[in-house]
Amino acid sequence: MGHITVFEDPWAQKKAKIRLETAAMKHIELMEIFLKLVPHFRQDDKGNIHNEALAYSEWRYVNYIRFLDYFGYAPNDCPPPWDVAIIWYCHLLSPYHFHRHLWDNNHISYGLNHHQFPILRMLDLHNSGKWTDRKTQKKWEFWMNGWGKNRANRSPQLPFHVWPSPPWEPKRRLSLLSVLSGRDSTVPPAPREPEPEMLVITYNRGMCSLVGRNRWSLQEYTQFRNGTRLGVCIDSMEHSRRGQRCELSPWPLLDDLRAVLDRQIGFWRAAVEARDANPDFAMYENLDRERRHYERFMGLLAKTPRKKTTPSGEKIDMDKLPSTRTGPAPSSREFVPPTLEVDLLWHTHRLYPASYWIWSFETAGRLIDYEPMATVEASKRALTETQLEWKRKYGEPCPTRYVFDGGEVVEGYVPDAAVVPPGHPARAKALWVLGGMNPVRGRKRYYRGSYEVFDGFYVTFDGGGGGDGSGGGGDGGGGGGDGGCGGDGGGGGGGGGGE
Repeated sequence: MGHITVFEDPWAQKKAKIRLETAAMKHIELMEIFLKLVPHFRQDDKGNIHNEALAYSEWRYVNYIRFLDYFGYAPNDCPPPWDVAIIWYCHLLSPYHFHRHLWDNNHISYGLNHHQFPILRMLDLHNSGKWTDRKTQKKWEFWMNGWGKNRANRSPQLPFHVWPSPPWEPKRRLSLLSVLSGRDSTVPPAPREPEPEMLVITYNRGMCSLVGRNRWSLQEYTQFRNGTRLGVCIDSMEHSRRGQRCELSPWPLLDDLRAVLDRQIGFWRAAVEARDANPDFAMYENLDRERRHYERFMGLLAKTPRKKTTPSGEKIDMDKLPSTRTGPAPSSREFVPPTLEVDLLWHTHRLYPASYWIWSFETAGRLIDYEPMATVEASKRALTETQLEWKRKYGEPCPTRYVFDGGEVVEGYVPDAAVVPPGHPARAKALWVLGGMNPVRGRKRYYRGSYEVFDGFYVTFDGGGGGDGSGGGGDGGGGGGDGGCGGDGGGGGGGGGGE
């Protein structure tokens, strides 16, 4: 296969392609920043991130996704605050659940193309000393000010920052006098913004909210997310009827988010320490070699993809799953990355869900998701199965450098398993999953055209002559069994506004 590429800006007529190896190298730089931030969350008595701090950042993440949808921008346009970036990172690792989070909660105008993680933008904010995109902050503050009557009840009233500046760095006074006098011009960094005592769980335009009241103390909301306090979403019956997950619960419980984050911290430490111990680990040439191992790793769960005839030739049909009769079944239903480098490439790829979705169908005929391994021993058994299947399928030994149980990787790193979700993962046709139902850039009114989703496939978009341009037809059906991905949707087409 050729090079694997990803993109961050979804609007450009010709999307700038970033090679996966390059993105992985930058990914390690992002991990370093995340590791420096983790100790600056509010801590509990055991030195772990406090439950309330975790619940608060998760709630901020829910609102960041709403914010993008409201303004019609992509993360590359409006990069997230740093605490939100960490939570979103954890959610993106499951393309299956992230797609359904968008679709189940009516964020359907914009697709996975418009939700790629902006690694390069985030690093630029950090390395340039800006830390924050000011235009994004102003839009956030405008949104938080609410609109119309009773504005205080229409906005979650959240600050943009948890950390107004890098919490580990002193802030430098830009004072000419202090420079000329040679005096120390540094001051302590701005402190972490404290979590508010009350959260406003708003209900607007079909958004999930809790029955009974719209103001909850942070302690009460944390108890709700821990499952120790009853809270019922106003749309709970609809969620149950359609098999949807409530927007307020990106993970079933807060403990599930904590488990994901703890595993990622172990992975970040392993990758950073491997690079520091051996600079070749994160060199482009090494990762380019490991890309071939990554392709083979995904191939362990591959089936021959279905194809369809299009005006531009035969293409992979992402709306149907492979026949169950194609090829021998693998020896196991779950395999773990054989090396840390392969895991690095797999983690990086999933941060770009649209790019990963297409590549997964092209490579494996279906979407490959992940599942956490319950224990180190379970992961070791899965590694043995991976090595046996590798030898059986490819006729050569599995790579062994930086294997998680080989004594070369730090304690706390346990790789997740690659698995195939049951049934078809999509709630709608691939064109809409990726491109959205009506992604008008910036929700511009009187703005219409077509947007290339992938490989010459377009969707039309129409900002309309009034309203907010959300448009875009039906709900795309209910997400299919083994053979298809749901209904055809209704009414108008999708499409997004490249400029």
